Amino acid sequence: MHTVLADVLYKILSLIVSLVLLVSPVAAPSNADPIRPEKDVRLAAALWSDTHASDYLYSRDRSVKASVLDLKNAEGLDALIIDGDLTENGKLSEYRLLADELAKLDNVRPIIPVSGNHDIRLRNFSLTVKTFSEFSGTVNPAIHTDKLYYAYEVNGYAFIVLGSVSTVFEEADISDGELAFLDAALSAATADGKPAFVLLHQPLKNTHDLPNSWGSPIPSAGSVGKDSDRLVSVMRKYQNVFLITGHLHSGLGPNNFAAVEGIHCVNLPSIGIVSKDGGYEAAGCGYVMEVTDAAVTFRARNFAEGAFMPAYDRTYPVQ
Repeated sequence: MHTVLADVLYKILSLIVSLVLLVSPVAAPSNADPIRPEKDVRLAAALWSDTHASDYLYSRDRSVKASVLDLKNAEGLDALIIDGDLTENGKLSEYRLLADELAKLDNVRPIIPVSGNHDIRLRNFSLTVKTFSEFSGTVNPAIHTDKLYYAYEVNGYAFIVLGSVSTVFEEADISDGELAFLDAALSAATADGKPAFVLLHQPLKNTHDLPNSWGSPIPSAGSVGKDSDRLVSVMRKYQNVFLITGHLHSGLGPNNFAAVEGIHCVNLPSIGIVSKDGGYEAAGCGYVMEVTDAAVTFRARNFAEGAFMPAYDRTYPVQ
C-alpha cells in the first residue's frame, strides 16, 4: 500500500497543506470549557462524523485540526468514534492526512472508525476494504478486520460497527451475514442490561426529518436504504440499543434524536462540513457521550471552538 511513489506524493501533499495553514492558521479552541466527565461516568466517548479528509478541499481540514486540539485538552475520555465519511473520496492520501492528525491524540484511545459512502463509492470494493482496514489498524492497532463491519468493546460496553458489503453510492448494502452478526452481537451485549451502541453512517429511513432533510421526494433518500426495515427488525428485539449515525450534516437541532420501535436513534453533525438546516450551523460539532449505570447522556459540543452546547443535550434512562 505504501509504495515509494505514494510516499513521495504524500510528502508533496503534506507540504501544500502546511503552506496553506501558514497563510491562514487554524484558530485554537477555547480552554475555558474543557471535557472533564464526572467520576460516576462509566464510559465517556467523543462522537464525531463526516470528517471528509480531502487532498484538495483544505478548508475541511481546519475544523478537524481545531477539534483535535480540543480533544488534546480533554481528560477522562475513553474513546473517539468517527462515524463514517472519514475521507472525501476514499483515497490513500486522504486516509493518511486523517491518520497523521489523529496520531496527535495520545490521550484519547481507542479510536473506532466507521466507513461511510464517501469512503467507498468511487472505489473497487476489495481495495476499499483493504484501505479502510489498514487505516483502522493504524489508528487502533487492536482492530483486525477484513470487513467494513466489526465489534469493539470499551469499558465493558459494546460498539457494533456496520458497513456495506459492496460498492454503493449513497445508501448502504447490508448482507444477511452482517444482520446475523448484528443479532448475535446485540444478544451478547445487552444480556446484562447494559446499553449497546450500533454505529452506522446512514440513518434509518423516515428518521431525523428524512427525506425532507435530504432535500428529496424519494422516501428512502438520505437513509441506509433498502435494508432499513431489516435493521429495525433485528435491533428492536433488544433493550437499550442506540443507533448512532451521521451522513446528513444536519447541525445541532431538534432532528438529532429520533425513536423507532424502542431503538434510540442519534444523528451526529459534521466535523468537516458546515451544516445548513436552520439549527446551530457550524462545522466541528458532535457529542460527548457519557454513560452511567442509570443513563446515557449526549452532551452537544462545538469541538472546533471548545464549548459545550447544553441546549442541544439529550439524556436517556437505562431500562
